[in-house]
Amino acid sequence: MMRTSTIFRLSTVVAAALVVARCSSSSTPNNPTPTPTPPAVTTVVTGVQSADGTQATQQSGNPPAASGGPAVTANASTSVVPNGSEVATLQSASPFQTVYVSVPNNNGIAPASLGPNTVSPRDATTGYFQLRLPAPVTSAVVISNFASVSAGSRFTVGYAVANAAGQVGATVSSTRTVVATTGGVQVSVGWNTATDVDLHVVEPSGNEVYYGATTSSTGGQLDVDSNAACSLDNRNTENIRWNTTAPNGTYIVRVDYWSACAVTGTTNFTVTVVNGGQRSNFTGSFTANQADTGGRGSGREITRFGHTTGIAPFSMTPVYVEQLSFPNPLKMMMSRDRDQK
Repeated sequence: MMRTSTIFRLSTVVAAALVVARCSSSSTPNNPTPTPTPPAVTTVVTGVQSADGTQATQQSGNPPAASGGPAVTANASTSVVPNGSEVATLQSASPFQTVYVSVPNNNGIAPASLGPNTVSPRDATTGYFQLRLPAPVTSAVVISNFASVSAGSRFTVGYAVANAAGQVGATVSSTRTVVATTGGVQVSVGWNTATDVDLHVVEPSGNEVYYGATTSSTGGQLDVDSNAACSLDNRNTENIRWNTTAPNGTYIVRVDYWSACAVTGTTNFTVTVVNGGQRSNFTGSFTANQADTGGRGSGREITRFGHTTGIAPFSMTPVYVEQLSFPNPLKMMMSRDRDQK
């Protein structure tokens, strides 16, 4: 009897343990799937400001929903460069005082990892920028600064505006394609009209990189030349960078208004300089009568900066650089003709 009772009690304990284990297993999965976290808006857009220097503030969550506010149109480029800037013109038939900038779809940016908590590449980013203008307007130039997004990526930028009473209009969005690459020294310019704006950078040796000399033996490269001789591609951006170790010394940045094409109004531009990871922005504008079909040495000086994290400019081994853009023969001929007059 004693042996039978002991066996019975052991069987009861084992059965109870199995029941508890089964219940625990069904109520709490061993490998719970984490909730995906959307990427922050700053993984694409790092800052927003108006042409007069008014800075936007970064906000969490989603931008306000439309509530009967002003309808807006956004004239912006189709391409951007990593670490570059976009100059967009917003217009509305009704006055607005607040601008909301968001990234509704980062559909062409590959996820950083393939883990279970990776956000889908088609998800919107979280957060947005809110730009409060000094007074109500019907037109505003808005400058958006971009992160170091890989070339070939695609994403959308959304703009919405609100009137002084806080009524928000519908968001308008369009796709941007990332062109060009970055480097230890990178200079880019973006502008907001269908015109031919040229970027010139003089490196420490005195060599000038521009549309007529698109590569440098030190590794410099003009890898985007937009709207050349008014053959409009709507990129409205140019980029010069040194992917290799850039030579030390002083760099001179100039921007030239080669042609206003058919534009009679003002062209606003923003120059972005990335020097050893430090970023600086410079804004300006051109009027149609300032166009000059300029060549080497032309343009308005924007800034000079010293680069100290590279190597001595006169001890460099020449670097082979694959040409991604080539001198435009029509522009070269017209510039030479202008110089001979």
